Amino acid sequence: MTKFRLTLVTENQKSLEKGKKFADQICEILDCNNGYEISKYEKFVNSYRIEIIGQITNKNSVMESIELTDRICSPWIVTYDRPKNNVELIFNKSDLSNFRDKEFNVLNWAQFEIENE
Repeated sequence: MTKFRLTLVTENQKSLEKGKKFADQICEILDCNNGYEISKYEKFVNSYRIEIIGQITNKNSVMESIELTDRICSPWIVTYDRPKNNVELIFNKSDLSNFRDKEFNVLNWAQFEIENE
């Protein structure tokens, strides 16, 4: 079974409830029912760190990783490890960022990685 771990760091969220609402929206768009962990992210003011663990359902985990992350925003930096058929994607908010939903613009940074078992 192949799992993914998505770590998100938000900005401009003054309450835990707003952070949870954002996490719920991301879980919904990723069809991930496993829930998430959320905690205050002390490096930035009014920020939360959210960790979501889900499953890759497609045999082509690299393609599915790209498709899943593109549901949230773009562009992502992709690192591909061919021998392990592993991929890591990193998102850093910038002037070039394109969010698929206006509610997602609180995303500051994200990391998506595959965890092969």
